[in-house]
Amino acid sequence: MPRRAHKKSRHGCLECKRRHIKCDEKRPTCTNCTTSERFCEYADIFQGAKQSRTTASSASSPATRDQPSEVLSPRPDSLPQDAPANMLHMRLLHHLMTETRNTLNESFDKAIYSPDILQICMSTPYLINELLAISALHMSTLCPAEEGAYRHHAAQLQTHALTILNGMKLEVNQETCVPLFIFSGLLNAHLLYNSLLNKDRDFDPFLDQLVSSFRLHRGIRAITSNSWGMLRESSLRPLILDGEERFSRMTGPDPKCAKLLALIEAAKVGPSVTNTYKQAIESLQHAMVACAYGEQNANITEITAWPVLVSPEYIDLLMMRCPEALVVLAYYAACLHMRRDIWGFGDGGRFLVESIITYLGPDWAEWLDWPIQALGEFTIR
Repeated sequence: MPRRAHKKSRHGCLECKRRHIKCDEKRPTCTNCTTSERFCEYADIFQGAKQSRTTASSASSPATRDQPSEVLSPRPDSLPQDAPANMLHMRLLHHLMTETRNTLNESFDKAIYSPDILQICMSTPYLINELLAISALHMSTLCPAEEGAYRHHAAQLQTHALTILNGMKLEVNQETCVPLFIFSGLLNAHLLYNSLLNKDRDFDPFLDQLVSSFRLHRGIRAITSNSWGMLRESSLRPLILDGEERFSRMTGPDPKCAKLLALIEAAKVGPSVTNTYKQAIESLQHAMVACAYGEQNANITEITAWPVLVSPEYIDLLMMRCPEALVVLAYYAACLHMRRDIWGFGDGGRFLVESIITYLGPDWAEWLDWPIQALGEFTIR
């Protein structure tokens, strides 16, 4: 009896090829890899130009198609013992240690030199995947020709990190609090950077993505909210004390924030909503201090922390496009614009301020006075 013809999948992911199973070619993660919680990667991920699948298949060599793609899998024993190293991940690791880490946080930069912290980073699967993810996102801003490929890879690594973490169901204790804290800070920065860098769209979808990231930021806060005491006694003690000292420098209300709060109170939006805005504005003051002109070496934690600190009620008001909520966001966006030297912020702050100014119109000029000043040359239309 003649064998039934079998049509091979020539465009499946590398992991399915290694396992010799049929891939449904779903991107960014195929069904097989999603089900088995494996790292999914395609051979054509780093082709600079968009080619047809036929061209991509014929151009890829057998060595490229057969290479394994997992990085620190939650089940290391699933890898063949003779699996070669993935050189892309080595490149991302080198970039992380030589370039990206210097841009994240001055205190973190110092902490990662500690042998204890470095060992934790390199031996915790979900943490090393997130570190490589943010390195890939950074490289996307430095390599325009491969921007889409690096963005895609950053998303895959972040998804893999979250999949590992969710599957572990960790309890926060003296051993787990350090990698969880570092991971939460990196994920927080990654979510914000990704939203700001992905601004090539209209204001409404951009704002929807930003608000969605804010909701995830709130989930990040829950990871470490009950571990502060343990962190003070951990290898991160210098970093924790430095952060507490920075946040204690606020001696009184910033005049710009005080003016904004006075406008909100005069608008009579109700006690509950007023308190929601007050909390968001008080948290914003730390970011405004860190963004003062001339402080280019200031720690950026105070800026990236704001989405974690705002309340769910404020996020809801922002989703409903309440004008006062958008004004508060414009103040935060002005802070981002003032620190546009940071690669993850870029011109995302300017885009956001200009979009809010245009959305609200000239009737809100008094409310938006400071964000307009921060932009300088922008004029309300």
